[in-house]
Amino acid sequence: MTDPVDTLVRGTLVNVHTGTLEDGAVAIDDGEIVALAERPAERTLDAGYVTPGLIDAHMHVESSMVTLPEYGDAVLPRGVTSVVHDPHEIANVLGAAGVRAVVADATNTPLKARFTVPSSVPASALQDAGATVDAATVASLLDLDPVVALGEVMDIPGLLAGDDEVHAKIAAARERGLTVDGHMPGVDGAALHEAARYLDTDHESITLAEARARATLGIRVYLREGSSSRNLADLLPLVDTVDTRRLSLCTDDREVVDLVDHGGVDFAVRKAIDEGADPVDAVQMATLNTAESYDLPFGRLKPGAPADLVLLDDLESWTVAGVMVDGELDPTADARTETTNLATDTVQFDPVSGADLAIEAPEDAGHTARVRVVDAVGGLQTDPMEATVPADAGVLTPPVDEDIVSLAVIERHGRDGGIGRGFAHGLGLRRGAVGSTVAHDAHNCVVAGASHDAMARVANHLRDVGGGIAAVDPDSSEMAVLPLPVAGLMSDEPLETVYEEYKRVESLATDLGLVEAGLMELSFLALEVIPTYRLTNRGLVDVEAGEHVDVVLS
Repeated sequence: MTDPVDTLVRGTLVNVHTGTLEDGAVAIDDGEIVALAERPAERTLDAGYVTPGLIDAHMHVESSMVTLPEYGDAVLPRGVTSVVHDPHEIANVLGAAGVRAVVADATNTPLKARFTVPSSVPASALQDAGATVDAATVASLLDLDPVVALGEVMDIPGLLAGDDEVHAKIAAARERGLTVDGHMPGVDGAALHEAARYLDTDHESITLAEARARATLGIRVYLREGSSSRNLADLLPLVDTVDTRRLSLCTDDREVVDLVDHGGVDFAVRKAIDEGADPVDAVQMATLNTAESYDLPFGRLKPGAPADLVLLDDLESWTVAGVMVDGELDPTADARTETTNLATDTVQFDPVSGADLAIEAPEDAGHTARVRVVDAVGGLQTDPMEATVPADAGVLTPPVDEDIVSLAVIERHGRDGGIGRGFAHGLGLRRGAVGSTVAHDAHNCVVAGASHDAMARVANHLRDVGGGIAAVDPDSSEMAVLPLPVAGLMSDEPLETVYEEYKRVESLATDLGLVEAGLMELSFLALEVIPTYRLTNRGLVDVEAGEHVDVVLS
């Protein structure tokens, strides 16, 4: 007679290998699936459906503003048992030491975090970040045990031009048999064909045509449903024209309110089903497909695989009854004496005044000046714009009634990198100011406001608390702040505390007129590798030209 196994789980199995539903059982012993069949067991569990644990194909835990252990606490009960985490944001602040620290953080959560090594730190030479991760450093980090890929290659111009550093990083990944993640917003034509020679994945498609072009060239396409970029509904028709086994689901960036209220990649699974995807295909895109992208042993119901399972009451609504990791039901982290190994005290700049954040009016400007404006059009996207702004007391002031506010980026890594000054359209602010030390990718201090004095107050407060997100209402003198002392990107407080503090900042920002998801949108206005206009601490960038341009035209 066969010896009893630890656990037998019965239910309708979601077989992601065959794309079918089958009534059956999963026999588990010592944390491993040993059979997809009935076995004598010390414990028997019944579920409506049994699926592999979900895997987020590409994400940055920093965007949630909580540490990796706290993130695990948030998503594990929802059926997310693994994430492929690119600590690109941490690396831009703390370099290789930050990557090693966040890898150490992964030991404090049952969530199976796997890592990609940031490939583009800094993202460009157009802004000052806190660190540089060169090819030799990348090679050393690729040897860390939980590393499964080279992180998204953002320097597409360098890739196409044959830049030695970019290609050395890719070669180091290939020598180790690792995947190379891509980052190709707007890349098409011959450039896309050339990039496809080196890159395996892409999560930046926002149109169906872009996604189809990448899939045609053999690139694995990740359908993204995050907080700032919500592309899943637009891209989902791809399942009708390409093999779904080449598609995965990811979140990329998920802020704390969305995380708590709606979940992580489990939300993408539910939304895919709601949008008409076959439930088995949806699960497959968040399990086996991603596992095969990175040669992961889990993400499947298969003898010999780790027993990472989700027990569901209902598949179509993704109603979770229980979660297993390595055969342990509903695992929780051991008592943690600290939530992170990452450094604090990373926000270093001299106090600023309103005058420091203003643009001097040209001597011959008269009462107005013609300027370039960063037009925030939603999500990660910006458009180029020109506008006429008033000149008052020797400085250019934002015409708030035209939905144009002042924008500034202050170098905050202690490098005396200066301040970039400009204007932004589309944020909706009518008064006051908002600011953040979360400013992709260099994570300098970005502030936007209807008045320069309000902007300075926000920036100086963020300096005093060691980083974070804040809003100020000059009419009431109310200040709302979420301190983010961990690298100026994350809180060391519990998830619930971060959620409540973020909600307070968001509420005040909304009262000031900030558009929905405006805090997240603000954090991307300094991202100088996505078209079209962006503001860095060195000034306004025309991304398509790859150079700084003057804000003032005349």
